[in-house]
Amino acid sequence: MDDKAVDAGQSAIPPEGAVLEIEGVAVTSFTAVVQRLRTDYPAVTATRIETILLREWDAFTAGRPLVVPTAVEAGVREILDQL
Repeated sequence: MDDKAVDAGQSAIPPEGAVLEIEGVAVTSFTAVVQRLRTDYPAVTATRIETILLREWDAFTAGRPLVVPTAVEAGVREILDQL
């Protein structure tokens, strides 16, 4: 295993719906947000809620991810190792 690889062990995974703080911003899982909004707005479809959520996320982040899955970092490392 690459000694620079990110450890994505179970201890790093928060419980579903947990709110974490990353770089000073409170974050939670996409699924948890959709579930909460579907509970509070049962007349709105999940697809509509997800569409609005993605639009708001894009406006809030200006398209720059706040978090990156560790598998994405691993993929970037594979590409950089080939340079």
